[in-house]
Amino acid sequence: MTPKKILILRLSSIGDILLTSPFIRQVRRAFPKARIEYVVKSSFSDLVRFNPNLDAVFEVKPELGQKGLRELKKIFHKRSYDHIFDLHNNFRTKSLTSGLSKTVIHKDRIKRTLLVYLKKNYYRDILPIPERYLQTGEQAGITDDGKGLELFWPKKIEKKTDRLSREIKLDDGFIALAPGAAHATKRWPADYFKEIIQNISPVFKGKIVLLGSASEQADLNKLIINDRVINLAGKLSLLESASVLKRSKILVTNDSGLMHMASAVEIPAIALFGSTVKEFGFFPYRSNHIVLEDNTVPCRPCSHIGRSTCPKTHFNCMRNLTPERVLRELKKQLTDLNK
Repeated sequence: MTPKKILILRLSSIGDILLTSPFIRQVRRAFPKARIEYVVKSSFSDLVRFNPNLDAVFEVKPELGQKGLRELKKIFHKRSYDHIFDLHNNFRTKSLTSGLSKTVIHKDRIKRTLLVYLKKNYYRDILPIPERYLQTGEQAGITDDGKGLELFWPKKIEKKTDRLSREIKLDDGFIALAPGAAHATKRWPADYFKEIIQNISPVFKGKIVLLGSASEQADLNKLIINDRVINLAGKLSLLESASVLKRSKILVTNDSGLMHMASAVEIPAIALFGSTVKEFGFFPYRSNHIVLEDNTVPCRPCSHIGRSTCPKTHFNCMRNLTPERVLRELKKQLTDLNK
């Protein structure tokens, strides 16, 4: 029987939600006439709100607590879904879909735990997260279309970033830097980013734009060493950040949501990995990118999501990624892009 109604759940965060965009497209491709609905946390809803492959977006509002979850659960129990794909598989999504037939993502928790705590790597292949999402739909006939991530926004976002670009005299083709990340052990040292800016400025005559959240704004102000460095952290919405990023030449980024956003808007990226590793699957997907990491650090990975401090205090996983190495790669990428 051809499904008429499908529900997809992935509540957070930026990167994880963007990594579901191929699955959304693949579901639409498999079932062009089905009604496809998506559940996401309200703070990230813009990442899927304008996706033309979705018919509706339901928001989980943390401020409503259990009451909000119960109300959503009532809605879902009345809607008679033919397929439910839980791409998050956590307490909240389990609560929302309890009593309903669903397919959940397999998170390889045992392999992940063995790699993090015992440094035993039982990952036979490095499987990207979008392909793990795809596995949840294989039995339903959902297949890979061979394409990457995508992100959509309305014309008003483009008009706003056009206006902003004129106001701050931001020409297309600038270098974007994303020095932030949710967890400290995923952040390349700020003084290293500063060194990159100091050394690339004499050879790259364009602007350098800093992107990030409002909580990172003050720290990123310390990286403004000349009038060609522009700090937009905290001044843009998620979709405005994407629109600005799409105008850049390349992004230098930590393992963060902005890294995946670069893939979604098809911008080359240099990704810096510290406490996390590619085996977890969260790396740039089907895009022009390079991941820089130090595989000689024996305590990597110390977490699959990052930590507030380095457990060993030395932070060699990031400290060993020298500015010289990153600068060399950045110059190489800029040269290749100019060919």
